[in-house]
Amino acid sequence: MLNTILIPLDIAFLTYGAYLLYRHSQIDIHAGYATFQLFFAAILAMWFVTSGINDLAYIIMMAAFVTLIVLSGASGLTPTRVIATGVFSRVIPYTKLAGITLTPLALPNGRQLVIAIFNLKPRRFVRLTFRSDLESLIAALRPRLPEDVAITIQHVQ
Repeated sequence: MLNTILIPLDIAFLTYGAYLLYRHSQIDIHAGYATFQLFFAAILAMWFVTSGINDLAYIIMMAAFVTLIVLSGASGLTPTRVIATGVFSRVIPYTKLAGITLTPLALPNGRQLVIAIFNLKPRRFVRLTFRSDLESLIAALRPRLPEDVAITIQHVQ
């Protein structure tokens, strides 16, 4: 009886994993990885391993779920969309953006970091962190964006 529920879940998780792999293969400008996803996946994996259940459908479902959590930490920019982090990762077309705020930071070790906030039209936003300089990120973003999406530079004092 339980297998009639678990097998469709296995198929759904594996299909969604293939979709995430496809979406992540399209990323050409990578943002920082959400390390909380690894921490959460490790805790879930330890819990699943110690549960003692040895049903193959359950094991496949849990392995696929933990893999989905690990995959969901990646984010970045594709030629047509913003890919945000999360198990149900948000794939946002550039046409739905209201504006972008870029905040460049200089790290003590001499590296550059840019925090990008992608503002969506109904008062939502997505924050991504890029390990690049401001000029190269603007040069990569500008050709992808519609003309009505403004890029604002905000400096930290």
